[in-house]
Amino acid sequence: MTCDPRRVSRALARFASALLALGLFAATMAPVSADPDGGPPKIVSVDVTGNLRVPTATIMAVVSARPGQYYDPRVVQQDLSRINALGYFADIAPPLVRERPNGVAITYRVIENPVLTKIVFTGNTTVPSDTLLALMDLSVGQVFNTNTFRQDVLKINSYYERTGFGGQLPTHVKDINLDPKTGELTLTIQEGLVVRHLIIGGDPLLPPAAFYPIVSVKPGVVYSDSLREKDVAAIKAFYEDKLHIELGNFEGGIDPSSIDLKAGTADVKYNIYVARIAVVQITGNTRTKDQVIRRELRERPGMVLNTDAVKRDYERLNALGFFSKVEPDIKEGPDPKTPQDVTIVWHVTEQHTASASIGFGYQGGLTGQGLYGTLGFSDNNLHGTGNSIGINFEQGARTSSDQIQFSVPYVGNTAKSQKYSFAANIFSNGYTYYYPVYAVGSSGPGIAPGTGATPAPIPVTLYSSNAGGQVSGVNATSVSKSVGLSGTLGRRLSDYTNVTASLGAQNIRYNTTVPAPYYFPQSQANIIAGPTPGPLNSNIYNTNGTFGIQATSIANINTGLPYRLNTFSLGGTTITLDNPLNPSRGWNATLQEIFSAPGLGSDFQYTQTNFSAARFFPVLRDATIGFHGVANLTTGTIPPNSLFTFSDQQVRGYNQVFYATDAFLGQIELRQPLTPDRKLTVAVFVDELDYRIDGAEPLRNPYTNRIESYPGNFALVGDYGIGLRFDVPQLGLHTVRIDFAKGSQGTHTSFGIGQSF
Repeated sequence: MTCDPRRVSRALARFASALLALGLFAATMAPVSADPDGGPPKIVSVDVTGNLRVPTATIMAVVSARPGQYYDPRVVQQDLSRINALGYFADIAPPLVRERPNGVAITYRVIENPVLTKIVFTGNTTVPSDTLLALMDLSVGQVFNTNTFRQDVLKINSYYERTGFGGQLPTHVKDINLDPKTGELTLTIQEGLVVRHLIIGGDPLLPPAAFYPIVSVKPGVVYSDSLREKDVAAIKAFYEDKLHIELGNFEGGIDPSSIDLKAGTADVKYNIYVARIAVVQITGNTRTKDQVIRRELRERPGMVLNTDAVKRDYERLNALGFFSKVEPDIKEGPDPKTPQDVTIVWHVTEQHTASASIGFGYQGGLTGQGLYGTLGFSDNNLHGTGNSIGINFEQGARTSSDQIQFSVPYVGNTAKSQKYSFAANIFSNGYTYYYPVYAVGSSGPGIAPGTGATPAPIPVTLYSSNAGGQVSGVNATSVSKSVGLSGTLGRRLSDYTNVTASLGAQNIRYNTTVPAPYYFPQSQANIIAGPTPGPLNSNIYNTNGTFGIQATSIANINTGLPYRLNTFSLGGTTITLDNPLNPSRGWNATLQEIFSAPGLGSDFQYTQTNFSAARFFPVLRDATIGFHGVANLTTGTIPPNSLFTFSDQQVRGYNQVFYATDAFLGQIELRQPLTPDRKLTVAVFVDELDYRIDGAEPLRNPYTNRIESYPGNFALVGDYGIGLRFDVPQLGLHTVRIDFAKGSQGTHTSFGIGQSF
């Protein structure tokens, strides 16, 4: 037979009623003699026939008619109904009611349902047949029972409802076929409605076509809640992985108005909403003004919640240096009816931004600073405005430096004006160096000490070439002083890139002397008292040689006379570091071009190009590898204080200063944190410096003050080593650096504040 289960149930009920009516008719119409006393006859026996596998006891258990009772056709009718309700029988013949000497004998006649030899499912694609069979109490070898089958259908429907196919169909057992000859039961399953159209709505930010390749619910596919949940996960992952934005809300399912039960189809509608920012809150700041924080944030109300943008906002707030801790928190929005609208709460913990410092140090050698002391004050968040000021004084036996700095990172309060920044610097610097001197030609030693006579003047030179030997116990004293100011105007091109224009003006003065009776001849560079060729056209055969170096690239400086050094510079900076103090990824690149010319009121004419780039990559589990490159190039003739200098802060294996007009520096450093908070780190590194003073004759180094290579050639120095990085929060210091390095002249320990690059 082939029919809908509901039709099966109704047919079975009608069939049972018909049997009962027929049985009652047969029973009532059968010729039954009355009892001799005139009452109804008594029942002498009750039995059943036709049952082959259903036990007689099972049938007789529902029969009420019993021997000894008076025969009652209504009781027989009720027995037929109860026998039929057992569910084992395809038909029930009218009972036989036969006369016997002492009454009547009743025989109930049944026709059993076939024994199940096979149970087959068709139409099921999601739920395996084995799973459906396991849900059923009917099994092969049993007599088909309509009651058991009816419960099995309910369990199959319940399973489909639980597994995501609910609310679509009245029943998922679309049809059955029980072959009475073979006993094979076939159940036709309709798991759900077939998708006719998929409709994308809401606020998906992308056209519907962008979602069709990634969803499982498509036209022609049977819809289920599990497929919908799979699609939600796929859409969420798509937004996060490809677009780095958050899925705010999802509403989806079968459109009830589109259901066509006859065709078994329906439309599915997905309403997709990206998360949008409704409110931005800031908590924890008591000193820093809200506007100072908000101007750093790029994720603002009305914008899509972009995880990359939130991360960059986090990095920007950290980079301010105003906070010891920054935590973004995504919360529900103000309106629960629109869960896609969220609130970002920025929790900040402020730290001290103003600091006063006092210190001292010592650096020996001819080019060292000697004993020096420092006194300073700085605040990079002045009155919570984000502006900064710094005052620093350094005084030593050989150096002095006074500096006042002020910067305004955002000029004005409008969006347009805040693209600009301004900084100013006023400074006064002084340096004293000591150089060995050499006898000129075959000059004699003068009058011997102790004779009482006035010593004869003794000519000496700073240069060892074409001269006599070094004069023991006598050094030339070279003093340089500069006083000036500078101003810089910056313009933001993006959150990462700034361009700047700067003007600087300073007066510089050099003075090189030797103690009597020694003197420098008139032709000696840098220390003549008479007129000198202008500093614009240096010549190694004329008068130059500050720091004891003769070079066409170093301008002629007349001892004791002041010079004007005015400069104009253009530059650009790109910074994408995730952490400015201890980066693990990102770029930090700077390009600056400096011009000095008489048209600017300067006594010098030259250009200098400065390029620096650092790139960081995460490696291994939590380590960072960084690459740093520097290129410094000079054209024209520069004053000595414009020489590029490299100390043990860049070339860590040397206790000296390298001077250059042109230089290339390369550094590689692997940093491995030793603690989870990255406040203690070990680093291994390599430094390589290739430098020269263009046109130098000779090129000297601070160890021997003598030539290292042929005139104008580059000299290469390098080192390698290992170091430690740690924080000293009690002193407000981040990344105190100690490096142990080996260079060509031996080992050296370098100390510094901040990373090497």
